[in-house]
Amino acid sequence: MNKTPTPVLSILVISHNQKDLLPRCLDSVLCQKLSVSYEVIVSDDRSTDGTWELIQEYEKRYPGIVKGVKCNSDLCNPSTRSERCGWNKATVYKHSQGDFFVNIDADDYLRSDDIYQHQLDLLMDNPTCSMCQQRIWQVTDGKPIETGYAWPVHPKLKEGAILTPAEAILNGIYGLNPTYMIRRNRAENPAEKYGRLYDDTIITLYHMQYGNIVFTDRADYVWVQYSNSISNSDKGDERELLYAILPYQHALLIPKFADLFMSVANLPLLHTLKKSLLGKIELQQNTIQYLTQFEGFIFQYYAKGQKGLKNRIRLARSLILYRQIRKGKKTDERARNKLYQLLIGDKTNRKDENSYV
Repeated sequence: MNKTPTPVLSILVISHNQKDLLPRCLDSVLCQKLSVSYEVIVSDDRSTDGTWELIQEYEKRYPGIVKGVKCNSDLCNPSTRSERCGWNKATVYKHSQGDFFVNIDADDYLRSDDIYQHQLDLLMDNPTCSMCQQRIWQVTDGKPIETGYAWPVHPKLKEGAILTPAEAILNGIYGLNPTYMIRRNRAENPAEKYGRLYDDTIITLYHMQYGNIVFTDRADYVWVQYSNSISNSDKGDERELLYAILPYQHALLIPKFADLFMSVANLPLLHTLKKSLLGKIELQQNTIQYLTQFEGFIFQYYAKGQKGLKNRIRLARSLILYRQIRKGKKTDERARNKLYQLLIGDKTNRKDENSYV
């Protein structure tokens, strides 16, 4: 009896109540012209609309290629939809075997039949690169695909260009994780390490630690924007706050890049700190729960009621220093380290009742 070869490429799909959209996604994946063995693993999170039964149908139609696994994101005690997705992505990753992998969401799809082979070829030709990036083709739900547009756009992004992690982070040109084909790091299981926090950006940044990025000037991943999508779920000041603190969450979770995240442009941070000095930003309970899990001043200040004169002075100092760094008045590592200490803190410092450090 012939043993099924270990797949070279793992194509990882996550779904939740997306029976009507999943066929478009899977069909676009299964029509890919690949010269290597591959697997398509679909992790379904608690669907009640027949999605799981549909996955089983695909398993029968594509035996040895399509495999369904069940996920229950309730087990991770999620505070946000993003954490549910992170748990689902961690689940599907744990079941995969390929030396390379790509993620794709059930409500998105591919618009060519050779993009995965092209990305794989580029990674094979560039063994020091950990990822191959394409652009995103973004389109609004219900609109013709021709009305969409490609991003990110930057002079450095040319066919075959090699980007360092610093170039990608400082120029803000790392896109959605599903646009990357990734070389697996078998020395560690990042899904086990991050659990519910294993979301798109953490997946990208984690693997960025292990090599450069080779770019292909194509936009064949179609990212469909829905009115109820995660990216549209937060509104107003709360949304801006979450975007403001995101780089510092990444600095905590991927400390290798902490210095870079202290240098990136962060307009939401400026707006958030200004508003916080003038008054309190109203937050929903799930946002407070989300912030509570992260160590560091900026997270705990908003999680614990935004109180204390000492803490507001610290916000003001952070705002002044950040402006000086962005205007080029302070560009040395010492200034960035100081900003890190102000926004996050030195773990060796003792905590006291008047400080969230």
